[in-house]
Amino acid sequence: MNFITSVKKLIHQIQPNQKVFKRQYLYSTKSIRQFSWDDTAKVVRFLNEASGSMGTEKEVSESLFKDWHSMPGSNPIEDCFISIDETDKKSINGFIHFISEPTIDRIVAIQTVKPHTNRRKTTTDFEQLTRQYQGNRDLKFMHIQIARSDPEWSRTLNDGGWIKVKEYMNLRCDPSDTLNFPEYSLPEKFSIAPLDPEIELSEFTKLQNEAFGEHWGFSPNTEEEISKRISMERSGEEGILVIKENNKLAGYNWTLFASNGFESTGWVSMTGVAPEFRGMRLGRAVVTAGMNYLIGKNVGAIELEVDSENLPARQLYASLGFKMISETEWYQLTSRNIS
Repeated sequence: MNFITSVKKLIHQIQPNQKVFKRQYLYSTKSIRQFSWDDTAKVVRFLNEASGSMGTEKEVSESLFKDWHSMPGSNPIEDCFISIDETDKKSINGFIHFISEPTIDRIVAIQTVKPHTNRRKTTTDFEQLTRQYQGNRDLKFMHIQIARSDPEWSRTLNDGGWIKVKEYMNLRCDPSDTLNFPEYSLPEKFSIAPLDPEIELSEFTKLQNEAFGEHWGFSPNTEEEISKRISMERSGEEGILVIKENNKLAGYNWTLFASNGFESTGWVSMTGVAPEFRGMRLGRAVVTAGMNYLIGKNVGAIELEVDSENLPARQLYASLGFKMISETEWYQLTSRNIS
C-alpha cells in the first residue's frame, strides 16, 4: 500500500471535527509548515526579496498580499505553506499557494523558492507536498509554473514524472518607443469607455467567461471574484476599458498600474473579445486604448504575458512594440501519475 493510499484510508477513520488536525498531520514536516496570518510580514518581505522587487514600484504590499489570498472561496491557512531553513527557523526558503478550481478539475500551485545552497531539497519537498495536497483534494490536474531558466525546479518536476504542457512569454515595451504606434479605429456603432461595474458587472463577467472559455487553464469567474479583483491595489474600473456596440459589451482590456512615486509600471492583464465579435480587429483597438491609458499615467514600461502558441496575439503585441524578456513553463501532474 503506497503512502497516499494509506493516508486516505486513515482520513476515512477520522471524525469530521478532526479535519484541521488531519491536514496538519498530512503536511507538517521539519522543513515545511502551514502558513498563518502572523507570517504575513515575513512572507511578503521574502517574496519581494526573491523577485528583486524590494524598494521598486513592483514591491508587493501587505495589503495586496492579503487581498490576493482572500479571494472568495480561498483559505490561506489551509492552502499556503512555508519552507523553513532547518538551520535557521526564522529564515524562509520558499512559499507555495494552492488554488483549487473544481469547475475545471484542477489545482494551481503558485511557488517562489529563493536561490540557496540546498534549493533542490526545497523544490523536492514542495513537489511531494503538491502530490499530497492533490490527493487530499481529489482533483485531476495539478499545474505549476516555473521560469524556463530554473534548473532545480525543471529537474525536480521531470524526475517526478510531470509533463510540460505550455510555454508562456513575458513581454515588455518601452512607451517612449510606442508613442507613434497607429491609432485604433472602430467600426461604426462601436465605442470604448471605462467599465461601470455598478451597471455592467454581470455582463462583464459573462463577457470574460465567454472570451476565455476555450483558453487553456481558464476557470470561469463569478461576479464576486471579479468585483474583488477590481477593488484590489493596482486595479480599478478606470483601467478596465470595454468596447461596446451600442450598449452591448463586445470586448475589453484590463490594465494594472503600480507606482512608488518615482517609478511606475503598467500591465496588460487580460484582453478578451466575445466570440461573436471576433475578426473585426477589436482586440487591437482595445489593447491600443489600454496602452494609451497607461502611457497617460507616465509608466516607464508596459508588461504582459502571452501563450507562446497564440500567434495572432504575439503578432499583435510585436506590432505594438513589445519584446520578449523571459519565458515560463507550465507543468502538469494528473491524478493517475500520483504514486
